[in-house]
Amino acid sequence: MIIADDVETNQNTMTQDMRARLREEVKEFENILIPGGDIVFLGTPHHEETLYDKLLEAGYQFYSWPARYPKPDEAVPQLYVKLQDDMKSGLVKPGDSIWPERFTDQELMEREAAEGRSTFVMQYMMITHMSDGMKFPLRLNDLIVFPMNKDQAPVTLSWGMTNDRGRSTRYEDIPSLGFGIDAFHAPIFWDSEWAKYGGTKMWVDPSGRGADKTGYAIVSHLNGYLFVKAVGGFDGGYDETVLTGLVHQAQMHGVGIIHVEDNFGTGMFASLLDPVVARARTASQGVWGASIEPVRVSGQKELRIITTLEPLFNQHRLIFHPDVARNNELQKQITRITRVRNCLRHDDEIDSLAMCCKMWQDVMQIDPEASADNAKLRWFKQQLDDHMADMGMTNNEPRWFKHKV
Repeated sequence: MIIADDVETNQNTMTQDMRARLREEVKEFENILIPGGDIVFLGTPHHEETLYDKLLEAGYQFYSWPARYPKPDEAVPQLYVKLQDDMKSGLVKPGDSIWPERFTDQELMEREAAEGRSTFVMQYMMITHMSDGMKFPLRLNDLIVFPMNKDQAPVTLSWGMTNDRGRSTRYEDIPSLGFGIDAFHAPIFWDSEWAKYGGTKMWVDPSGRGADKTGYAIVSHLNGYLFVKAVGGFDGGYDETVLTGLVHQAQMHGVGIIHVEDNFGTGMFASLLDPVVARARTASQGVWGASIEPVRVSGQKELRIITTLEPLFNQHRLIFHPDVARNNELQKQITRITRVRNCLRHDDEIDSLAMCCKMWQDVMQIDPEASADNAKLRWFKQQLDDHMADMGMTNNEPRWFKHKV
C-alpha cells in the first residue's frame, strides 16, 4: 500500500505547470506498486483544479469528510455515506461540527471568518466547484463606507445592513456595480469618540505592461480597523507627473511609509521617487516626510489578492471613504476577481489595495472592541492627569493605602 498524505499544497499548485507536474509525479505510484496493492490519497484541495478531482476522473474511489455537516447550499462531493445517513436520520443538523472534539462550532465560525469564505469551503468543506457566490468572493456589502478624515477616525464602528430602526443602511448615493443587490453600506453605529490613526501607509504598484496604470492605495490603521482613504492610478510609469502625483497624494493623507513594489530588485522606482519626497519635505519645512521601502512580491496575483482581502471583508474590518467607494474601476475589480489567473483585464488598483492592507498584517490580530475600550481608558486617564495638573497636583502621588495583589 502506498499512502500519499497531503501531496497537494499551496506551494505546488500555484501555476498550471506546477499542477501538471504534480499529476505526473503521482502517476509514478502506479509503476512501483506491487500488483494487487492499493494507493490511498489523503488530503485537502488547495486549488479549484485540484489533483483529487483528476484522480476521481481517473477512476479512484473518493469520499469526503468535511469539518461540518454541509448546509443546503454546500454541495460537498462524495460525502461519506455514514455522514449522509446521520443527516437523513435527524441526529445532526446542517452546520454542526463533524468532529467537535477537534473543531467546535465556534472555532469553525472563527476560522471561516479569519480565512475567508472561499478558502474555508475548499479547505474545510472539500468543495472545489464553487457557486457564483463563492467564485466571486469579494462583495461590496461586506464593506463599511464612512467619511473619516485625514488624521483621525472613530475608535469603533459597527457593520450592519439594517439599523436599530429597521431601516436599510445601504449607501444610496453611491451607484453599485456589484451583482444583484450587492451594494455599499454605512455603519449602523460609530463611536462619538475619535482618535488619531496608529499610522498611514501607501502602496505603489509601478506600471509594468501595456495599458496598466501605476496603481496606489493609502490605508490608515486604528484599533484593528483599516481605513481606506484613497485608491487610484496614474497613466504612465516613471514620468515626473506620476511621481509628483503620488507624492501629493501621500502628503495630503499624511502617509508615513511608502511601500513600492520592486519585483526586478533594482530599486529604480524608489530611487526616482526619493528626491520628489525630499522636495516635498523641504517645501513643508519638515512638517511632512515619508520613508520609502521597496518590497518584493511573489505568487499568483489573484490568489494573493483574495487571500489578503477576503478575511478583512468577511470580518468587516475595511472602511472605505466615500470617494474610494465611488471609484467605478475599483468596484469592478473587487466584484469580478476570481482565483483564475488573468481573470481581470486590469488589476492595478485592487492589487495596490490588497498589498497596502497586507503591510498592516502584523497589527490586524487586534480585537477592535478591546482596543477601543483601552483607548477610552487612556483618554479618561489623560483627562484626569490634565485636571490634576491644572490643580498643581499629579496623579502619581503616594497613597495611604495599597491594593492587595
